[in-house]
Amino acid sequence: MIDVGVFIPVGNHGWIHSVNSPAVEDGSFRRVLEVVRGAEALGFDFVLSPGIWRGRKGPSEHWMRSLESMTTSAALLQATSRIGVFGTIHMTVYEPAIIAKMMTTLDQISPGRVGLNLVTGSSYLDLSHVGLWRDGLSHDERYDLADEWIKVVKRLWTEDVVSHKGDFYELNEATMGPKPSTLPPLANAGASGRGFRFAAENCDIAFIGSGEGKYIDIGRQAKAVARDMGKTDLKIYGLLNVIPGATDEEAQARLDHFNEGVDVECLDDIALGYDMNPNAKDVSAASKRMAGEGKRTAVPSSTLVGSYDSLCRRIANIVSESELDGVILIVPDYVEDLKAVAEKVLSPMSEYGVTCRVTAQ
Repeated sequence: MIDVGVFIPVGNHGWIHSVNSPAVEDGSFRRVLEVVRGAEALGFDFVLSPGIWRGRKGPSEHWMRSLESMTTSAALLQATSRIGVFGTIHMTVYEPAIIAKMMTTLDQISPGRVGLNLVTGSSYLDLSHVGLWRDGLSHDERYDLADEWIKVVKRLWTEDVVSHKGDFYELNEATMGPKPSTLPPLANAGASGRGFRFAAENCDIAFIGSGEGKYIDIGRQAKAVARDMGKTDLKIYGLLNVIPGATDEEAQARLDHFNEGVDVECLDDIALGYDMNPNAKDVSAASKRMAGEGKRTAVPSSTLVGSYDSLCRRIANIVSESELDGVILIVPDYVEDLKAVAEKVLSPMSEYGVTCRVTAQ
């Protein structure tokens, strides 16, 4: 049985870079709460919000209105009863003690339901405009910092008194209580070799770009690398961008509509953020795909577009062939599309030997 999550739209336009994306995805907490309560009722296992620090240039004003991930997670945990809630933080922005304390507090709100998605950040523009870019670190050094960062956090969660002196952080007889009821699940989407090693050595879940064709090989490779590292318990989740329709033609028409309104200035702005990274050569292909890969399309090329029946068969095949332990979904309309996908795509996958807890309610 696989886990199924939702990459929730805490920024306006979600992940569609187009003036024609569904206006209902406005990035407001009212909408996000509606989405998450709906996902919980449908049986989804978890939701995850991205860490957004900057909107994009261009007529769509993509992500110009967005919520902060950790405070949003606190409110969502209070407003739900079962579903897991992952917040996202940049380890280069927050001191480890701050996040360790935040997470113990979130665990008090809803014990055992909070998780943490860890990122180092690869867009210079996203962080520098508010003074949060950390200069002087190479790509690999950012993960060296991340290794030390999570080591400190885990010690604060499990030890009574912590003294630590490393290359990036120093603690002197630090104490922190209460301890979390259980160690929160940790996730990371490092796509480089160094990034994946960080995920395998420190986290419970590795997110990978997923889809058909060459992306299936990425899943298999991730599993093989984890096994070679002795990390057989590492879960691999595929990120699936989905545009569904009653027929293949209807789904294609939705994609065409988004592409007709593609915000080229927005895509160029995202790409510039990566290009301005002093280590631009190390920016992952997955990040570049989210920015349109230099193409003038509103969604990544790996997006699955098709009828519900087609998507059911194709996603089941991706899960099986990629050896995935779970998937996290991006859709255009996070209420209507999630309902339809739950009923007509995810629940019927059992016919192809892939089961999940999402139900056709």
